[in-house]
Amino acid sequence: MTGGELAGTNGTVVWDGIGTLRVRYDGPRDGLDRLTSSLRTRLGERILPVEALAAAEVDGPVLRLRLRDGADPLQSVSGGYFDSLISPYCFPCTEPDVAERIAGEIRRTLARRDVPRAPATRWLVAPPVAPDRLEGRDATLSVEQGELRFAYARTAGRRKRAFGDPWALPLDEITDVEWTPHQGRLGVKGFLRVSTARSPQDRPKPKHDPAALRVDRRTDVDALFFAARLLTRIRP
Repeated sequence: MTGGELAGTNGTVVWDGIGTLRVRYDGPRDGLDRLTSSLRTRLGERILPVEALAAAEVDGPVLRLRLRDGADPLQSVSGGYFDSLISPYCFPCTEPDVAERIAGEIRRTLARRDVPRAPATRWLVAPPVAPDRLEGRDATLSVEQGELRFAYARTAGRRKRAFGDPWALPLDEITDVEWTPHQGRLGVKGFLRVSTARSPQDRPKPKHDPAALRVDRRTDVDALFFAARLLTRIRP
C-alpha cells in the first residue's frame, strides 16, 4: 500500500495506505450559505478508520466514500441534513488518477480485512467536540451527572413545562436524538429533540414539546455537535 493525498473543492483526503483516512474540510467559499460555511469551517479534520466504510468509488471527477450506517453520529442524528448541507464524503477533484488509485487501495483493504457492509454496531467516527451546555430559544440543555436537564425560558408555555421546570431526564432513558436545521425557504425552524420509550408517535410541534429545544439560527452548528455527542453518550 502506498497511500496518497487528494485535494479537491470540498476538502482534502489523506489515505495512509494502511487503514486510516484523514479528511480536512475547506472553509467558506463563494456561493455557500452561512450554515454550510460555518459547518465546513468548524468540522476541521475528521479521522475515518477503514472499518467505517462500506465502499469507495470514483464517479467521473469525484471520489465518493460511502460510510456504513451507524458509523458516523453526525449522519445518524441529522436525518440526511448533514449530507445535503456539505456532501461530507464526496470529493470533486482534478486528479482522477490519484482518486482511482486511492479508491482501489481502500477497496483492497476492505476486502483483506473482510469489513462488512452491514450497519456498524458501534460508532467508528468520533463526533466533533461539543460543550455540555446548549442555550436555545426556549430552554437551556445541559448534561449533568448522567442526566439531560431542560431548564425552560420564561417564555415557555404550560405544555412545554408539562414534566416540570427544570426537567431532568436520565440519559439511559433516551432512545434517540434528532437535529433539524433552519430551512428558511420552507419556513422550518431549527430544533434538537430527544425521544424516550414514552414519547408519543405523533409529536407536538417543537414549541410545545417538552423534549425539544428550538435553536437559534446562529447556533445551528452548536446544536448539531451537541446532538451528535449526546447520541454517542446514549449509544456508546
